[in-house]
Amino acid sequence: MRTTRLCSFSLILFAGWNVAEGSTGSESHPESDEQVSKKIAALRTEIDEYRSTVAEEPLDAVRRDQVRNLIVDVLDATRSRVSFADEPWNQITSADGRFTLEANAFIQYDWLLNSTPGEHTQYGMDLNVTWLTLSGTIFDPAWSYGICTSIPSDGVLGLQFAYVQYQFEDGFFIQAGALSEVFSLEQAVSLTEQLGASLSYAAGQFDAGTPEGLQVGKQLDDHRFWLTFSNGWGQQFINPLENQRMGVMGRFEFKPFGDWDSLYNFNPYPESTTEGLLLGIGGAYDWGDYDVNGPSAISGDATRATVDLSWQKAGLGLMVTGYYQDVPDGGSAGGRRWAGVGQGAFFLTPNWDIYVRGEWGTILDREQQDIVMATIGTSWFPAGNSQVKVTAEFIQSWGSTVDWLVDGDLGVLQVDEPQSIIRTQVQLAF
Repeated sequence: MRTTRLCSFSLILFAGWNVAEGSTGSESHPESDEQVSKKIAALRTEIDEYRSTVAEEPLDAVRRDQVRNLIVDVLDATRSRVSFADEPWNQITSADGRFTLEANAFIQYDWLLNSTPGEHTQYGMDLNVTWLTLSGTIFDPAWSYGICTSIPSDGVLGLQFAYVQYQFEDGFFIQAGALSEVFSLEQAVSLTEQLGASLSYAAGQFDAGTPEGLQVGKQLDDHRFWLTFSNGWGQQFINPLENQRMGVMGRFEFKPFGDWDSLYNFNPYPESTTEGLLLGIGGAYDWGDYDVNGPSAISGDATRATVDLSWQKAGLGLMVTGYYQDVPDGGSAGGRRWAGVGQGAFFLTPNWDIYVRGEWGTILDREQQDIVMATIGTSWFPAGNSQVKVTAEFIQSWGSTVDWLVDGDLGVLQVDEPQSIIRTQVQLAF
């Protein structure tokens, strides 16, 4: 199109020149003819050069260059946005800072062996747990949310928690939804920071699950508390129209010295752990009935209590816990029970620790042997934290585990005989 217009312009210019010459006289002027010939030659040269340029660089190529330049400009502008500027790789933030999203994943992969008298030695591999957590703030920093789903080895998705929280300026907060349990220190500690391959076996008997309800709490410099009002202990994801049972659960913690985050970590990393002491007290009380004709039926009042004391410094951590329950008889979960746990961890190097754990439990209103367990193990932390952990441990059990819950303690059987268990585990948290 541009070539046609240029040629037309040249012809018009040439015709105009002839008309102008003709109007001045009929005589020929050799010098003027020579000038016209030069101008025509120059115009032809310019047209030929333009045609050559168009032939060598098609319009599509020009447009591609323009689009490419535009994309480069957009990427440069994107890099300067708040969403991607100076933020961790797993976080995004809106331009105004009102919305944030952080994604975390957690995987534990185990190899297990169980040797029990009278039973065949059993062993195998298991993808123990896979967690995906999304958390952040909405509207403004006072409003936050958390969603966590788990994928166990059977492939059935499970909700660990899903809540919305509002934080008041004085430190008081309120949560609503399917809540994280806050009863004992063992159950409250993140799975990424548990000692060894699993929590203690006794702790599994005192797992409240994911209570659905409301939770309030407040944290100050040296103490904090939580109080949960819910459908009751272990009554998560139930049919509300069949439920006539409710419960309250609370925990109080006192910290004479130390750091809250470090005290909620059973692995006292030498390079990041500060010295601290923590005393915790928890209690739960349930009442009413639930689905009196179903397999998960429960009726009557239930009381549970726990107390724990933990102390740590760089490279060394100790904890003792006591448990009690008085629950209407209901299979492996009911009865009056006492249990105790003691454990310690010591880092030989900044990346390698050894740990020991001892457990005891008794059921007062049943005729069976008390359960006793001893664990010794070691963990390697290549990065100096829980992002990567490789664990190997040996567990010896005496007494009967028949009427005790197996809650996440892979490799333990519900039998009356002593058991010898080996567990190895690779943990990835990112």
